[in-house]
Amino acid sequence: MPKKKQSKKAQEQKHVSPLNHSVDDAQDDDKAISRRNNRTKMTKKASSSGKDDKDNKHALSETKLAEEAALTAMLFGGGGGGASSGAWADDADDDDQINDTSAWDDKYGNQNSEDDDSDKEEKAADLFAIDRYGEDIDEDDDDADERSNDEHQSDTDSDGDDDEFEQEVNKEYELRLRERFMNTTSVAANTGWADVNQIQQKQEEPKTKRKRGGYGSSSEDESEDEDYNVATDILESNASLFQHSSSGMQLPPTILDVVRTRDGNLSDPNNSMDKMLRFFRIDGEENPKIHGIHFPTLPITCASFLGDSGSVVMSGRRPFFYVYDAISGNIQKIQSIIGRKERSLEKFTVSPSGDVIAFVGNDGYIILVDGKSRQWIGDLKMNGSVRAITFSEDGEFIMGSGSDGDVYKWNVRSRRCVERFHNEDGTITSALAATSNFLAVGSESGVVNLYTEKYSKTSLYGGSDSGVGLNATERNPLKSIMNLTTSADSLKFSADGQILALSTRRETNGLKLLHVPTQTVFSNWPTSKTPLKYVWSTDFSPGSKYFAVGNDHGKCLLYRLKHYWDE
Repeated sequence: MPKKKQSKKAQEQKHVSPLNHSVDDAQDDDKAISRRNNRTKMTKKASSSGKDDKDNKHALSETKLAEEAALTAMLFGGGGGGASSGAWADDADDDDQINDTSAWDDKYGNQNSEDDDSDKEEKAADLFAIDRYGEDIDEDDDDADERSNDEHQSDTDSDGDDDEFEQEVNKEYELRLRERFMNTTSVAANTGWADVNQIQQKQEEPKTKRKRGGYGSSSEDESEDEDYNVATDILESNASLFQHSSSGMQLPPTILDVVRTRDGNLSDPNNSMDKMLRFFRIDGEENPKIHGIHFPTLPITCASFLGDSGSVVMSGRRPFFYVYDAISGNIQKIQSIIGRKERSLEKFTVSPSGDVIAFVGNDGYIILVDGKSRQWIGDLKMNGSVRAITFSEDGEFIMGSGSDGDVYKWNVRSRRCVERFHNEDGTITSALAATSNFLAVGSESGVVNLYTEKYSKTSLYGGSDSGVGLNATERNPLKSIMNLTTSADSLKFSADGQILALSTRRETNGLKLLHVPTQTVFSNWPTSKTPLKYVWSTDFSPGSKYFAVGNDHGKCLLYRLKHYWDE
């Protein structure tokens, strides 16, 4: 019996000992796992210095696979020896894992080296960019130099394209300016002296004509030579010098060949006091408008060109006046005339050369202003108030008249009154006009007296400082024209002095044309059906080809005088 009990205890010990052994093995396995984890942490620390996040993730996945293999060997590998051998195997696997991670390090280390190479290239590009902008960086890379040269060449090409485009724009702008100059300035100012080709042609033309007149010349050459000697024929002849008419003779005394053309300002008629200065190209057909300038503070009542300078002076019922330069487009406002206190400068006249501007002032004064500097240069004094002033044809003398009915004549340079005479009519003078041979004096009674104009060589130093102290003389008019029944407000001579236009503002169709050589009025024109309306101003073109009439409707009626050649 006791043997059996021992045998049972032995059997129980046999049955218990495997369990105890398995528990010990499990404890050993836990220790092995802890050691393995420690080694894994150490491995991760060793590899973290040279790896990125992808390497660490890969090492963690390999560690998990090793742990799963160890658990599988512990559960299904058999006895304790197997377990302990599995643990040692796990240790070996851990060493292999360490070796494997070093292999992965080598693999990913190569990728990191490639990234480092790309970083180095980027740094080199940055260094090249810095060196291009002038930093103190030494770089011996020929490729970088070639790239910089290529980029510089591309910049140079782009700059060249920009220069070519700018040159094209400048050429187009220059052509537009030249076109505008031909449409504006060349019309307003005489700029023929600046035409080099025309000057050269004039210089070469006499030489060629002289050569053609030599031995062996043809009939055409002889005819041209005859045309060239026209001046000699005129000097050798005693015929009349009025050569502006188409027939080469004087104008007929009674019949005037005149045709109405398109109105001068039909494209833009004037409105009453619209403060606009307009320029038109007069060709007799279209008469296009060139341009216009608005003066907000000046209602224009009087305007005139300053000779051939291309400048226009204008005034109104204001104490100031404007000068517009048609060549440069500049507008100059003369605020006042120094030394004078005038409320209005609405009436003036300009010398033929444009050097002097004479304003009608207060208290019998004529105010002289230099046409270039626009500064006051002197005053002329007469009895009564000034109503009309005009310059002689050569600009050396100025005539004035007014409420006392006397006509005064001053020398412009010495400013001395050289002559004073009574107008035969005796009423207030309203208009004056002069040529080299005649002086026309119009009065408020409507009578226009025509006097012969005399010039004396001693006039420069004779006379007095003013016309007040000079005694008036009596002069008989050559002719008294009484065709106007109201005040003679405007008098104008043609360029050759053969026609005198006299008009009044106080009656409709108040216009007459006088044939000066015979002192007779043209009978065929104007007629009662001529739509003149109330005539406010009249003038002739420089060659007398056109005659312009401005009326109260703001129209510039234009008539072609067919007796005169083309201008």
